[in-house]
Amino acid sequence: MGEMREEDDRSMSHIEKLLAVYQIERKLRGLQSSLRTAERFLNEQERHLTGIGSQRESLQSQLRQLQAASKEREGEMALLDERIAKLREQMNTATTNKEYQALLVEVNGQKVERGRVEEETIELLEKIDQVNAELEGATQQHAERVKIRDVAESDRVQRADDIKDRVEELKAERERVAGEVDARTLAALEKLLEERDEDAMASIEVLDKRRHEISCTGCMMTLPVEMLNSLLTGSLTNCPSCGCFLYLDEEATAKLGAGAKR
Repeated sequence: MGEMREEDDRSMSHIEKLLAVYQIERKLRGLQSSLRTAERFLNEQERHLTGIGSQRESLQSQLRQLQAASKEREGEMALLDERIAKLREQMNTATTNKEYQALLVEVNGQKVERGRVEEETIELLEKIDQVNAELEGATQQHAERVKIRDVAESDRVQRADDIKDRVEELKAERERVAGEVDARTLAALEKLLEERDEDAMASIEVLDKRRHEISCTGCMMTLPVEMLNSLLTGSLTNCPSCGCFLYLDEEATAKLGAGAKR
């Protein structure tokens, strides 16, 4: 069986060997496309989590600063209350009206200052409530996004496991078939696959058999007549317009006649 396969490989033309590599590559990419989709979705969830995490850290930092400022203002009010209480005690023991009036002016001044500090404290407390609400929302978003991320990660792992064996089989087959292709030609195909994906190779369409008019199904451009002769002999041929490798599929072969070679 192994000798028969070797004989079949030797009988294949260069373009048929290249086409075999291309078809295996398409199968591989088809299998891996769903995995890549799952990986992109997972990466998207990770980016969302990173963004929400940064938002939470910023809000937590704001909250710490606001709480520290609020505590500082509360300390100021306590000192002002203490100062006002002492001034009132002094007013109760004042011996002259002048002394009493001076203490009263100072008490009123301290009250004004306390009122200003109290207003600032109230504003800070309102901001603290606002930041706390935003932080709670961000924390909830983070928890929900973690669940989505975990599902996405599980899905990616499952998809990778589902295709693992088949991918290994195709990679082994591709390596075997690719070994029959000239290294420079194989490199050219791989470059086209990166640039054009499935359009790296294209069959021809027979527009007029009698006039030998053909076109590339990749870019739909008409091809020179001499390219048909090249394809019929199994030579490697590139489309002059889009650069893809050309080949004869079953439909084109049937139109050209039983003697045509793919």
